[in-house]
Amino acid sequence: MNKVKQKLAAGKVVTMFNPDFASPRLVEYVAGLGLDVAFIDAERMSYDFERIEEMTRAARVAGIASVARPWLNDPGLITRYFDCGIDGIMVPHVEDAAAARRMVEIVRYARPRDHADKIVIAMAETPAAIGRLDEIVAVPGIDVIVVGVNDVALALGFPGQPEHPAAVALVDQAITRIVKGGKTVGLNVLTNWEERMPSFVAKGVRWLNVHVNVFIARGARQYTDLLNRCTA
Repeated sequence: MNKVKQKLAAGKVVTMFNPDFASPRLVEYVAGLGLDVAFIDAERMSYDFERIEEMTRAARVAGIASVARPWLNDPGLITRYFDCGIDGIMVPHVEDAAAARRMVEIVRYARPRDHADKIVIAMAETPAAIGRLDEIVAVPGIDVIVVGVNDVALALGFPGQPEHPAAVALVDQAITRIVKGGKTVGLNVLTNWEERMPSFVAKGVRWLNVHVNVFIARGARQYTDLLNRCTA
């Protein structure tokens, strides 16, 4: 069993970071700051297979895991990602149990000998998917279900408002159902983590996603704010 699955089995919190830049060196550096998983987001960024291989190698050298998100739930594409060395897959737009089962089958096809060691993450990103969580949670082989808070808010008619009360209520419902079903809940931690992170963990969230560009922006703002106060 890999280290990430050991942490999940022990009920500990796993932190996955999106480096936001296609930089193996950045992955290796951030890994040394105490995070667990590098997230290679090929759904949203311009990663080719060679760069994915370099990013996974950097994660492995640093002693952490790597997870990739494909732009399609396609067997050939996901198989190539695993051949590049990733430790897990996070598939978007998992709307029902059939999609979840297909995802698990692809992983087993791609890694027939060691699929049990791979991290399998499904994304629930719409009210419809959340309405079917009981059946998705029941699919064997899924390790984590990440609730896409921004996508849920958008689907509810509140784009860019993940903390709108309607979105928060639906996400809370999703957390409860996933925990009750015995799976790990994942959420994105946005900029106000002092307020949100303790609440998420108290509700049972054990997989947190963060962006490196948020770290950079926050540190830069603190620096420039201090500089402005010193020179005012």
